[in-house]
Amino acid sequence: MRLAGGRPADAEDLLQDACLRAFERFGSLRSTEAARSWLFTILVRTHFNRERSRRRRPETVEADLDEGAFEQALARWPSATPEEVFAREQLGDQLGAALDALDGDLRAVVSLVDVEGFSHREVAEMLHVPEGTVASRLFRARRELRDRLAATTNEGFHRRQQR
Repeated sequence: MRLAGGRPADAEDLLQDACLRAFERFGSLRSTEAARSWLFTILVRTHFNRERSRRRRPETVEADLDEGAFEQALARWPSATPEEVFAREQLGDQLGAALDALDGDLRAVVSLVDVEGFSHREVAEMLHVPEGTVASRLFRARRELRDRLAATTNEGFHRRQQR
C-alpha cells in the first residue's frame, strides 16, 4: 500500500504483477532462506518500472476530460489516508469474525436484516418463523456483536498500552 501511495487498486495491480514476475523467475531463486528479500526486490523493481512507464505517458488534466469523465475520475480519487483504510479493513475483519462466531440462527437474521436490508416480515417469511422471533434473534445477535467487538477493541487498546 505504501509503494502504491495508499491506492488499493494500484497496490493490488502491483502485487499481482510482482507475483507473476516472481513465478516466471522462480528458477533464479538461489536459496529458500532468501525468498523474502528476493520477493521484495521483485516488488520494488516492479513498482519502479511501473512508475517509469507512468511518467512516460502524458498526464490527463481536468481540461482534457468532459464533465462526466471528470466526475468519474473524481469519484475514484482516494479520499482516505492509509491509516483510515487500514482501520476500516481491520474493523471489517473484526466484524466478519464476530459474525462468523454467532450461532447460525442469529447470524442468518442479522445478515438478512442488517446487511441485506430485508424487513422483519420478509425475514420471518424466508425463515418460516414468527416476526417476534426475528426481532428477538436480531436483538440477541446485535448484543453479541456489540459485546464481541467491544472485547476485541479493549484487547487491542490494552496491547497498545503495554507497548
